[in-house]
Amino acid sequence: MPKPTAAANATPMPVTTRRAFLKAGGALGTVAALAVPVVALPKAEAAEHPDAELLRLGAEFERNLVLLKAEMERNAPVRERYARAVERRRGDLNREPFDNFVKRRVVVEHDDAIDREDTFFNAMDALAERIREKPATGVAGLAVKARVAAYDSHILLKPDNHPDLQEWDNQCLLSFFREVERMAKEATHV
Repeated sequence: MPKPTAAANATPMPVTTRRAFLKAGGALGTVAALAVPVVALPKAEAAEHPDAELLRLGAEFERNLVLLKAEMERNAPVRERYARAVERRRGDLNREPFDNFVKRRVVVEHDDAIDREDTFFNAMDALAERIREKPATGVAGLAVKARVAAYDSHILLKPDNHPDLQEWDNQCLLSFFREVERMAKEATHV
């Protein structure tokens, strides 16, 4: 009888096509490198793990975070065009009524982009609230909560999380979050 491998017992990843994976990776650019993998436990251990529900919510959180970042990346040019239009309008305050400005395509496009992002943010916030309410019993659950805290403090939504580009307080928080995640990864290998 063949001996089951750890890969055979691993929790399955979401089903995706190569095309969808490449499209998401291309849309994210450098953002994809910021996603930290969630600790994956074998199926048998995941069911018995005291933080199993937190780990499940954490995996869902990570999937949604990647989608949110992709949407933000997709909307970046729209936000840029809107900022340029607002800047140009400052010089035209006496020549163009505000109603005409609001009816411009760039404003409507910007508002639509913000509405789409808000849908993602609302889903993320609801999921983050569920994670915050659930107590962690071990370091793996604590790592999930650390990721949510990083999201809540907007560190995960920065365009580049490189420590040299972060303010001091964000560097400290990010360092703490990464240390908790490192401990959780090491704990799964013990």
